[in-house]
Amino acid sequence: MKKLLLICFTLLFSIANNIHSQGYNKNCYFGFTFEVSDNANWGYGELIITGVEPNSPAEKAGIKVNDIIMEINGKATYLRDNQTIADWLFGDMYAPTVTFTIRNMNTYFKEYTLYRECVATNSVNEKELSKIYSFYSLENTNEQVFSLPLTITPRKDADFADYHTYDFYKDGKPVPAIDAQITALLDKELQAKGLVRDTKDPDIIVQAYYNYGPNPKFTGLENPNARAASLRYDADLEKMVALPIVDYTNPNKDNVSQYIVEYGFSFYDRKYIDAPNLVQIWDCNMKDHLSSKYSLEEYVRVHTPLMLKQLPYTTPRSEATYSVDFNKYNYTGLYFDADDLKTITDVDMGSPAYNAGIRPGYVITKINNRKFEHTRDALSEGYLNFVAETMVYRDQKTRFTNAEGYPDCMFWNVAYYKDIAKELNKSKYMAQFAYLYNFEKYVNDKGEDTLVIEAWDGMQKRVFQVKPEIRRSILVKTL
Repeated sequence: MKKLLLICFTLLFSIANNIHSQGYNKNCYFGFTFEVSDNANWGYGELIITGVEPNSPAEKAGIKVNDIIMEINGKATYLRDNQTIADWLFGDMYAPTVTFTIRNMNTYFKEYTLYRECVATNSVNEKELSKIYSFYSLENTNEQVFSLPLTITPRKDADFADYHTYDFYKDGKPVPAIDAQITALLDKELQAKGLVRDTKDPDIIVQAYYNYGPNPKFTGLENPNARAASLRYDADLEKMVALPIVDYTNPNKDNVSQYIVEYGFSFYDRKYIDAPNLVQIWDCNMKDHLSSKYSLEEYVRVHTPLMLKQLPYTTPRSEATYSVDFNKYNYTGLYFDADDLKTITDVDMGSPAYNAGIRPGYVITKINNRKFEHTRDALSEGYLNFVAETMVYRDQKTRFTNAEGYPDCMFWNVAYYKDIAKELNKSKYMAQFAYLYNFEKYVNDKGEDTLVIEAWDGMQKRVFQVKPEIRRSILVKTL
């Protein structure tokens, strides 16, 4: 619980401090993060997009993770220092747009002109608040981390920006059903990266391989702890799933696993390095120990998308870690002062709150009849008390450890939804920001889809009817 308290405070303080560090009255952003590549396989010396914020200008324009920023307003990014890049992005605060020239596996050169979105400094938005107060609804907001025993071997002199088409290895033999499934999975993922299948003159040839069989070292001795299921992300189900896979770091895995599965695929250059010969430029494979029977079809379905997330911004490695950030919350467009969390510092133009008439400077006094009479510290104390005192209403079978390392994350028990709603209405918990999950029965047992917001505009109290927009995102990242 102390760790959770620390996380809560850290989030609030980091929001305030990072924004103040900009040195402007407004904090402007485009909605993506980037880093300078030192990777010869992808964009060396240039800027690589490492994250794209949902609903941001970047996402709306079509910018994606792993895109290479070649130029900013026509100026080359190659080997530029951080201060120069920052000046290009934010130096002229009166210029409303910045033009980015981008290349990726789909195009050599494409320009995107993005409007900067700017909000008042020291602000915290509703998405950030949903993460701070995630224990109101872990079903909707949580981040989990898992690792895979991936071995990745890229060829050092292969520049993946050169490759735009692909096909699959063919030996003229009948194709088993599992091979057809793997081909379809790879086809889908490679096309999502912008590659085009070319059966006549492809740049690269892809070959998959696999092996599944009984573990000859299996002793038959039971060890429930060693054979516990592993949590991994299922892209089709859009959730974490427990699979009968022994933790690959377990030194006793050979003795407790009944089966062993190996799966991987290799990419071969056929044009640029030693044409017409095939030269391996990338290999990705994985070996898992299974505690019980698990179909190969399901194994490749779950893991193919995860494995291909390592391409094209790739590095040699013997394991890979992923984070999965689940987020679903009520969006009204309000930004709150990070120091008091009741003063409105900004409102998105055209948002539900803006259209209802709420403006910057207003002070919230109530949301859905919950009074906003508090300090930030009091809010944190009430929240931590709520988390501790409502553990009895959580479903023990759903326990997981979140990305911050807190081990007692659990979803609510359906049988106690009404009790949870009553707890949230107790003034001692100061659950004002539970409105972020007002679409859930355990928060709003009346099923109302409109928020009643009372605010002081500097002269009088005003009442606003705001119908939020539900925003949902799942971000899967390689770490």
